[in-house]
Amino acid sequence: SLGSYGWRQSKKLADVLVAALSAEKDADIKVALLEFSSRRKTKWITHLTGGTTQSDVQGMKWFRSGTATDMALTMARGEFLYGRTDASPVVLVITDGKPSSTRRTLMAARRLQTKAKLVWIPIGRRAPVRLINRMAASPKRDHVVRFYDFRMMTDKALINRLIGSTCPAVN
Repeated sequence: SLGSYGWRQSKKLADVLVAALSAEKDADIKVALLEFSSRRKTKWITHLTGGTTQSDVQGMKWFRSGTATDMALTMARGEFLYGRTDASPVVLVITDGKPSSTRRTLMAARRLQTKAKLVWIPIGRRAPVRLINRMAASPKRDHVVRFYDFRMMTDKALINRLIGSTCPAVN
């Protein structure tokens, strides 16, 4: 499981990403935030229609449950209905655990990649890196940004690489 420290670090990373993406006023970037865990504990924090603020990130609660990655990917794909038609959608998946269903997650990832760039952020030694590399588009360097432990989630070089692979408009 993620653990309370891992959850705090995940929120810090989300906070930094939202701040960096929100700071680019000329780029008209919209961020939606989906918190996922088990099938009964998945919820939208914010949608593309309203955008996301750092206070939205701080209000997220740790579910302490499973990893319904397939459901989160499917929900993210549906969110593009609310985005701009001229936007280049990107989905970031921060995960430290094996998905509840490998088969459904593989299928959901393939479907999502027809609509958006999918960037995986595996964290820690228990992250399913082999599976993520199977699901990630090429080049892998642009679609997988690995954090070997939770302490790395505040590493500026990795965060800059992540932002750069996500949104070239952000400096």
